[in-house]
Amino acid sequence: MPVWAEPIASTIHLDIVLVMRLVGVFTIAAVGLNLLIGYAGQVSLGHSAFFGVGAYTSALIAVKAGFPVWIGIIMAILASALIGLLVAPVLRLKGHYLAMATLGLGIIAFVFMREMTWLTGGNLGVTSIPELSLPGVPKNDISEFYIVWIIALIILAFCSNLVRSRTGRAIRAIHQSDVAAAAMGINVSWEKIKIFMLSAALGGLAGGLYAHLQGYIDPNLFYITLSIQLVAMVVVGGMESIWGAVAGAGLLIFLPKIVETLPRWIGPGVPKPIADYSNYEGIVFGLILVLAMIFMPSGITRGLSDLVRYRRSPFINPFKKQAVE
Repeated sequence: MPVWAEPIASTIHLDIVLVMRLVGVFTIAAVGLNLLIGYAGQVSLGHSAFFGVGAYTSALIAVKAGFPVWIGIIMAILASALIGLLVAPVLRLKGHYLAMATLGLGIIAFVFMREMTWLTGGNLGVTSIPELSLPGVPKNDISEFYIVWIIALIILAFCSNLVRSRTGRAIRAIHQSDVAAAAMGINVSWEKIKIFMLSAALGGLAGGLYAHLQGYIDPNLFYITLSIQLVAMVVVGGMESIWGAVAGAGLLIFLPKIVETLPRWIGPGVPKPIADYSNYEGIVFGLILVLAMIFMPSGITRGLSDLVRYRRSPFINPFKKQAVE
């Protein structure tokens, strides 16, 4: 490799590692939300609350109480699951009523994080959050990348087995019809609560990991726009597809970050309006959503699966008139 190319290659490599850490974190949150929306049919627009609760719980326990990082992350999981249990009565609602109720939860959590300055630091946030680490493993970005993705793959394997288990069959039945599921002997309320708590716990785990990867958090990171992004990851990746969470998170995190860092890779000479990604961040996000919905309305995983089946089968044009003998 030429000497002049080494700094560029190292920068690209580091950028990809940093972005893929975030993809792993949001994969965990998205797969938890997919269990709730895609499999159980319970729409939630408030998962930014669980993500934020997890982030603040782990950060405060590590920074203010001085406990090890992994104790903080475990407590983040438990705290988010507990919040999920406390707000579980909203699951009696259906459709857009449930969506609005969970949206209210997200707003309440955001206001709490911003206004409880004695605890959360308000808009100043929490700083000096310790990095993710394991005994005997060096503290660097590469190590954090492996830690996050090992956890993400374990979660994906667990959820993949879960949806094929008795609980998975139960929540799919509930998705189709609460009445029919109850007639089959399924405890509808308890199954909804279980999957809601699990989804909340995975959101808390993702939030805890996020806090330690970033080293700094503030309430604006957990506004309701985060909930919309998580729902978009589920829809774009493919509902009722565990691995769709990876595809959705990868597309909606990786591509915008690539666009953001592209001017730096190109070097000086890029016009300032283009170099400042914040000027068109929403446009890029919206464009990805529109294109994904146009070309793969069932999600990336379903779309790729259909494409593979199409390539393997002979082409049949349904609009072509058959010859009359």
